[in-house]
Amino acid sequence: MYQPADREKIELYISARKLSNKDVISDSDPKCKIFLKDFNGIEKQVGQTEVLKNNLNPDWKTTIQMDFIFEIKQELRFEVWDHDDGSIDKDDLIGVVNTTVGEIMGSRNQVYTGQLKLKNKATGTLLIKGDKLKDDNRYIFWQWEGKKIKNVDGWFGESDPFLKFYKQSGNDWLFVHETEFCKNNENPHWKAFEISMAKLNAGHTQQQIKVECWDNQTDGKHQFIGSTQFTIHQIENELKREFISLSQKGSDHGTLQLTQFNIFTKPSFIDYIKGGEQINLLIAVDFTGSNGDPKSPNSLHYNNPNQMNQYQSALYQVSEILLNYDFDKKIPMYGFGGIPHFPNYSKQEADHCFPLTGSFQQPEVFGLEGIMAQYSGALQHVTLSGPTYFAPIIQYACQTAQQNINHNIYSVLMILTDGEIHDMNQTIQLIKGAARIPLSIIIIGVGDEKFQQMRTLDGDNGPLKGSSARDLVQFVPFRDFKQQGELAREVLAELPNQLVTYKQLLGMQPKKVPDVHLSQMM
Repeated sequence: MYQPADREKIELYISARKLSNKDVISDSDPKCKIFLKDFNGIEKQVGQTEVLKNNLNPDWKTTIQMDFIFEIKQELRFEVWDHDDGSIDKDDLIGVVNTTVGEIMGSRNQVYTGQLKLKNKATGTLLIKGDKLKDDNRYIFWQWEGKKIKNVDGWFGESDPFLKFYKQSGNDWLFVHETEFCKNNENPHWKAFEISMAKLNAGHTQQQIKVECWDNQTDGKHQFIGSTQFTIHQIENELKREFISLSQKGSDHGTLQLTQFNIFTKPSFIDYIKGGEQINLLIAVDFTGSNGDPKSPNSLHYNNPNQMNQYQSALYQVSEILLNYDFDKKIPMYGFGGIPHFPNYSKQEADHCFPLTGSFQQPEVFGLEGIMAQYSGALQHVTLSGPTYFAPIIQYACQTAQQNINHNIYSVLMILTDGEIHDMNQTIQLIKGAARIPLSIIIIGVGDEKFQQMRTLDGDNGPLKGSSARDLVQFVPFRDFKQQGELAREVLAELPNQLVTYKQLLGMQPKKVPDVHLSQMM
């Protein structure tokens, strides 16, 4: 029987040179999309870089982390696009490169050079650097300030300085972090930030780190101010923690100083699971009229004995994974947007948080079979109605999670819905208020709607990004993931980090439990 080798993690750094310019007035605003073929030959997007304004020679800071599997051909496709702020549909494809992980890691110094092409025409060069990602749970929390940073804006303004951090890899410098810029400020105070030792210096405290100081320009053509190099070992043993920032000609262009510096170990998701952390799954199903009459084959709720509908498939795929971490396997299930007619619970108008068991005293079902059976059975006792409100079910989930703060239980609310919601403002406020509650919210979009509001709620992209103490919402449209297992991988990808971030926000460390030795088990 085939036994895969232990998998190492690698990180891909991406740059491009001499890109064809798709814009008329200015230079292109490039971004790169990365696709990977799975073992079944199905291609899926595994990452996307940030957009760099007016730049034909981009060095993207977003990296791609993935498994390196020596014995398998891992096919990659890189697409470079010119981003259009007005609409994603107006993005222009600049060029494409096809390669494999083996080609990248087998290149000299693990630097792969590929020619971007569009319709067999060369449109630039793509550079991909592969680097081993070392397992290291140590992180640095630090804050930088500048003193007398040289003004390179001339008589009519002051510099808008920002910092770029690089880690050393052989003879290369790999871009790993960028601060915000401080407007018209020769003595800037940049925001404190956290970065892993693995990303910054591969865990080697005596490995060189380079910091460059740049003057921000709105057209993207930033001006270099100066740079410095140091090691974490030097910082730990340097009382002043002050470094001279040098220009290319060696003249003094100001100093950089650390105002905060701390190395700490961040526990992993597995550390918390080993400490007894449990996942408490709550399920909420949309019973609004837009789903269509469940008796009609065109309905999203239609019960086809030969094939799962989208609601059933999503319930099965995601619950199957999460139930592994739920000790009692008891799952409360609720509906919203419908009129319930259960023997012990009935309403004359739409209810936006009702138990699918028909009992608020016993809303739980047992295991995966119970989930699937209760969903199908509830369709016989609910009349589809509307409108679509999220706030009542989210508020109930918050109350449930709040009760578990001291019980080593993390709640996950999975909402399955077919359309847009009508209480967006209240929903946003509840999500913001849930940052310090042990709760994550998974929203799965069923059907063919655009789900623009759902994307707004996702903490990765919408207005919630940066406005809450942590990201706790993940949205995924079901239609994008046809293969069995793909939906669960995508929708649950952020959950481990959301749990760890919550614990760290409250300063909660994993509980210490005695090791169980197999030799002692009967």
